Amino acid sequence: MSARFRLVAAFAIGSLALGLIQACGSKAPKGVAEVPECRKAAAAITESKFDTGIDHLRRQADAYSECMTAHGYVLDQEQLDEQLDHVRQVENGKWLGGDPYYIIAKRRQQLRMSPALWRPAPPSDS
Repeated sequence: MSARFRLVAAFAIGSLALGLIQACGSKAPKGVAEVPECRKAAAAITESKFDTGIDHLRRQADAYSECMTAHGYVLDQEQLDEQLDHVRQVENGKWLGGDPYYIIAKRRQQLRMSPALWRPAPPSDS
């Protein structure tokens, strides 16, 4: 009887694991496809000798954002805030990690250039 019980238990655990894998893998992809023109617009921003901190990265993100907006996309601000909150929590949880301001500021600009956080703009009512 114990061999049969082990077989049933193994099958149940395997079925549960397979179901969880399928449930996690079946989510629709987030964001939009990469827009090469926008990636090129961000890459075209050259670093100046006067750039300090994240200035260069911010200017790249601004160029990317302008291009994405021109292509009819909007930034998912709610998703951006969620991801930044996660970064903030992780960095604040580090022992003697210091102030995470610059890490969060850098990550904000990187996320602004991620097609995963952009959505097609809703149709206008005009």
